Amino acid sequence: MTFKELKSGLHLGQMQVTKKEARIQRSIALPVMAYLLLLRLYADELQPEQRTSFFALQKRFRTEAYQEQFERSEVRFKKKLACFKQTVSGQRA
Repeated sequence: MTFKELKSGLHLGQMQVTKKEARIQRSIALPVMAYLLLLRLYADELQPEQRTSFFALQKRFRTEAYQEQFERSEVRFKKKLACFKQTVSGQRA
């Protein structure tokens, strides 16, 4: 992992932490765990010799999350629209 990914992608060195050891450990552990989670999510699709960037994995995860949210919203909107149409057509009859 490059130094840029550690500093920019995982935000190491940017967090405001006190001198309490537990908080320092969490400030390092949580971003690294997030990176490992992304690797775990996409590990099946990565080739062993293929290098990947944290930024690319992060972008892919965001894109997929946005797409899933959009699809859920679309389904919810279609249900509400169908319910509204039934209500309107029921009032006319």
